[in-house]
Amino acid sequence: MCGIAGLFKPDGASEADEGVATALRDALTHRGPDAAGLWRDAAAGIVLAHRRLSIIDVSAAGAQPMQSPCGRYTLSYNGEIYNYLEMREELEELGAAPAWQGHSDTEVLLAGIARWGLAETLRRANGMFALALWDRETKSLTLARDRFGEKPLHVASLDGEIAFASELKALMRHPRWQGRVDRQAIAQCLRHGYIPAPRTAYEGVVKLAPGSCVTVSAGAMTPDSWRVDRFWDSFAEARSARAARFAGTGAEAVEHLDNLLRASVARQMISDVPLGAFLSGGIDSSTIAAMMQSLSATPVETFTLGFHDKATNEAEFAKSVATHLGTSHNEIYLSGDEARDLVETMPEIYDEPFADPSQLPTYLISRFARTKVTVSLSGDAADELFAGYGRYHSIARNWSGSAGARIGRALQRGYAAAQIAGLVAPAERLGLARIGSRSPASLRLRLEEKHARFATASAVEAYERKFTLLDTAHRLVPGTQRETHPDLERVAAETGWSALEQASFLDLVHYLPDDILVKVDRAAMAHSLETRIPFLDPAVVRFALSLPDEIRTLGGTRKGILKAVLDRYVPASLWDRPKRGFGIPGAAWLKGPLKPLAEEMFSAETLARVDVLDPALVRLFWDDFRAGDKRRANIVWAMFVVQLHLTRHTGR
Repeated sequence: MCGIAGLFKPDGASEADEGVATALRDALTHRGPDAAGLWRDAAAGIVLAHRRLSIIDVSAAGAQPMQSPCGRYTLSYNGEIYNYLEMREELEELGAAPAWQGHSDTEVLLAGIARWGLAETLRRANGMFALALWDRETKSLTLARDRFGEKPLHVASLDGEIAFASELKALMRHPRWQGRVDRQAIAQCLRHGYIPAPRTAYEGVVKLAPGSCVTVSAGAMTPDSWRVDRFWDSFAEARSARAARFAGTGAEAVEHLDNLLRASVARQMISDVPLGAFLSGGIDSSTIAAMMQSLSATPVETFTLGFHDKATNEAEFAKSVATHLGTSHNEIYLSGDEARDLVETMPEIYDEPFADPSQLPTYLISRFARTKVTVSLSGDAADELFAGYGRYHSIARNWSGSAGARIGRALQRGYAAAQIAGLVAPAERLGLARIGSRSPASLRLRLEEKHARFATASAVEAYERKFTLLDTAHRLVPGTQRETHPDLERVAAETGWSALEQASFLDLVHYLPDDILVKVDRAAMAHSLETRIPFLDPAVVRFALSLPDEIRTLGGTRKGILKAVLDRYVPASLWDRPKRGFGIPGAAWLKGPLKPLAEEMFSAETLARVDVLDPALVRLFWDDFRAGDKRRANIVWAMFVVQLHLTRHTGR
């Protein structure tokens, strides 16, 4: 695991450019504290930079940037290829292996590229990665990102020059960085809590889409002109998997998933440095920890973060699971004050507004785990693959296709319209300031959103509208438009998929890469900790996509098939309980210790100075929240995060 950066200037790269690339690289020292590398071809105008966190082949033979023996390719790469030994063996059998200098996966990638080409090599690779490949023969730079977006890659187009880096903070070191705020991206953050790819918070800077290769050459230096190829298409994979549905019994499905997950965990346990696992005591992390322990001859290091607040604390559950499995368990308890004090540091970790409150406990557990291990396995992605979120099931009920569901939607639309006409409109005419804890304007907005949600043409559109922080978030950012995820229409067009499949798949290509994986990557890499996600093994994903709803929800429960797998390792009495999540009491903090800072962020002076959010709407939501409107807690938190970020990163 590492950090990568670089520059491409077709007119040539000077020593000064090498200095710029060094500055970009060293802004990523936290991602790679073990070594640093730099490679430049001055005439071609390319500079590749690398910060190394040594995981596989910690010797100098694994140093980067690395050149292919033939001299055609130079690679700067961040990630892990879990099947690199199998790829290495295949290359040897084909007579396409070089004289190996070490045993790193980087060397295998380069040999594969020389033999099969980049796209085919990445299709064969099972892993997580972001990479930059210079081709001396074609004088082109290709940037690529893994199938699901586990590893990040950002690209800036700067007056005829390309700069790229693992994190935005590196690009901010470029002397031509302007940092103009993309207002539409801010509206997206307020809608979702994060900024979906390809946008970033800044104009002229994009995130590479998962599963894509972008080729930049002298005649194609901007996003509008560079060539984009996909070595992986999640839609095509889902269609293929669902065209060949799993047709076995529930018991056969459980057996197959157990085998696939064990194989994935075994591959991801390969490491030349200490390795462990996050363990919350829930279904997902307990499954991964259980399989790790069953595959290990020694106790696996497991890590749990506990809070003194019983409502959010799961440490005791995790301890019970760890005791049953026999892991070497590590737990740390933190007060809310300790977590809260980190709020103001998050803009420096995430580089753009990111309003998922679980970033704080994820940051803290990563810091704790790094005291003992360099690699930690995680249970992320199980909810998206095996329909674990309750929101999928509620949307499936509302859009089941039955007469009752249609009538229910009609009643909800009628209720919203009646409330607007009979309650909100009279209050507005009378000039009332409050209807309970809400202002008439705020209540109208919520009811209009509800009416629109139940009037949508498809289940997945209703899902996307409902599970946003604010469906009309663009109103908070004057001059922006309502914008849904680019893949929403494509998902809605998949008429052969159930509502449960559509909703969970949208999250697989939207919420998972742009929220969950961003959160984990930045929080862990801030402490030089590599995280691995066994549920994102391509074979596991394909199998999950092939399952009919009745198998995914085996026994009539969320993640039913995964629960049946876990039951083979850990008694249900230790993990079968309502899902709690991994959050923080953000609403309580905003009304308590963070209130002075929030008041500063939402003051007329600060709002005017930052000049992005609509002051009247901000104050409307803030006042409703303070008056007790719990429905506004999430959007208020997002507004707070946006304002905090903009004051820190734009100097306003």
